[in-house]
Amino acid sequence: MTETQNKKILVVEDEKPLCDAIKFRLERYGITAFISNTAEEAMKILKKENVDLIWLDIKLPIINGIEFLKIIRNNPDWKDKKVIVVSASGSDEMKKKMGEMGILDFIVKNEMKLDDIIKRVANA
Repeated sequence: MTETQNKKILVVEDEKPLCDAIKFRLERYGITAFISNTAEEAMKILKKENVDLIWLDIKLPIINGIEFLKIIRNNPDWKDKKVIVVSASGSDEMKKKMGEMGILDFIVKNEMKLDDIIKRVANA
């Protein structure tokens, strides 16, 4: 059994076609992927599922990724969840701010191929 099998990842990403591609690729690693297009939906999943990792986009409707990360960190049940931010862009200031909030990694989407991002997330 590989290290990635039985892993559960919550993907919080508002681009639906990208979600389909992410889910497909994660499942090839034997990872269970829960897909959410909003922070609100993600919270419902977090209440039901014990995920190992959260893939978090910054640009989300209503509650953005930064606000959602604050919610995660302030919730006693979720505060220790591993979070990797995968965003379309990221200034050094943004990366620093998110790093101070205890994220595992900050990946800028257009700086890496999707398969490389998936591999990095799967092995986190």
